[in-house]
Amino acid sequence: MARCSNWDPVIQKFTTILSHWKALLLSVGGQLTLIKSIMGSLPLYFMSLYKAPVFVCNKLECLRNLFFIGSNLGEKKMTWVSWKKCLVSKKSGGPRIGSIFGLNVGLLFKWIWRFL
Repeated sequence: MARCSNWDPVIQKFTTILSHWKALLLSVGGQLTLIKSIMGSLPLYFMSLYKAPVFVCNKLECLRNLFFIGSNLGEKKMTWVSWKKCLVSKKSGGPRIGSIFGLNVGLLFKWIWRFL
């Protein structure tokens, strides 16, 4: 699972769910709900068993960011809030979306903790 090509089904699933028309029709609250609920649970099986390559984590974060600002893959659009501020906790003033890399590391440590 160290090859990026093995993670193509997960990336394809992200791109099919995060279509451009959904970003245009949903409000900001609806986009946050979709990102938090569906996009946080899609890669759980793969990420709980295997360490995702950095390229895959960056690609999934990029897809979530583009959906949140409402643009397509090749399209450039102005962002009002940086994506790093969206990943910040609510206590620090962010919407607390959570990062894919943090999710992967947390799920892997859960297995280590269970085996110990």
